[in-house]
Amino acid sequence: MNYEKLLRERLIKKQSPDFKQIEYQLKRAQKDLQTAESNLSIDLTWAFTIAYHAMIRASKAFMFSKGYLPTTKQSHKTIVEFTKLTIGEKYENLVSRFNRMRRRRHDFIYDTQNHITLHEAKLSIKTANQLINKIITLVRNENPEIDLFR
Repeated sequence: MNYEKLLRERLIKKQSPDFKQIEYQLKRAQKDLQTAESNLSIDLTWAFTIAYHAMIRASKAFMFSKGYLPTTKQSHKTIVEFTKLTIGEKYENLVSRFNRMRRRRHDFIYDTQNHITLHEAKLSIKTANQLINKIITLVRNENPEIDLFR
């Protein structure tokens, strides 16, 4: 993968993979997903937001496994872009949904728009589940010597 543009713009930086941190982020992403599901009956917008954050955690773990770290400048947008560059064209629709969720979450957090439907909340959890599982598979396949989730 060519991450030169992200490196040049100082949106990411190189680091050595830390598999304890990767494992923590992936486990936390799974727990966040359970929390999002539990919140469907309480607050749809927060369920959506938590599902999005589960995707951010898993995608950060994916970045870490590739030897990169997002900087603080536009970190969420950078994480989505890195995921798009890395995961492959086959998953373009999945990453597009991730990016749309990023924008919707931004509206909720910074503009206090509370406008998520039950369908959107459930779809966000399904999308997060698909992305997290794909990332776990990729990290395991690319690092078979590492025993994640011991």
